[in-house]
Amino acid sequence: MQRFAKFIRIAALTAAAVLTAASFSTTSFAQEGKATYDQAQVDAGFKVFRGSDCAGCHGWAGNGQKIGENPDGPSLRQIDMDDAVLKETILCGRPGTNMPSHDPKAYTDDRCYGMDAAAAAGQAPHKGKPMTSEQADDLVAYIQTELVGKPDKPTLEECQKYYGKKPVCSAYE
Repeated sequence: MQRFAKFIRIAALTAAAVLTAASFSTTSFAQEGKATYDQAQVDAGFKVFRGSDCAGCHGWAGNGQKIGENPDGPSLRQIDMDDAVLKETILCGRPGTNMPSHDPKAYTDDRCYGMDAAAAAGQAPHKGKPMTSEQADDLVAYIQTELVGKPDKPTLEECQKYYGKKPVCSAYE
């Protein structure tokens, strides 16, 4: 009987610990298995998106319609990456492509795809604007919440969120 009581106490403590940890998490998982994020983190990610010139290659709407003379980037609305892969792509770039790395220490050791500069053999991405791990988490929250799965044609509301009520948005009315 004492064993059973001890088992119940351990199970109750474990359940309490799990519930406590879950309540402090800013990321939770919806019924479909897709992560949901705290709105403050999504908003911070939007600021990172704008401040890191992601729109230069991916377009202001993340649909791959580049701005200016930047290289073409894929539509972020059509990507299928989990958070960890997306964060690594943001911080480490994509070797052999125009996707820059944003981790200031990328390719100085093996944190990026298990490669240092020698292993990348001239394929290491160019350096983008420096970004912290926390900023990359915020950017992932923004991309996964506001871009992934949306139609490639942006809406008037999306345009006004990015540009404000400027004439450029009249194309989406």
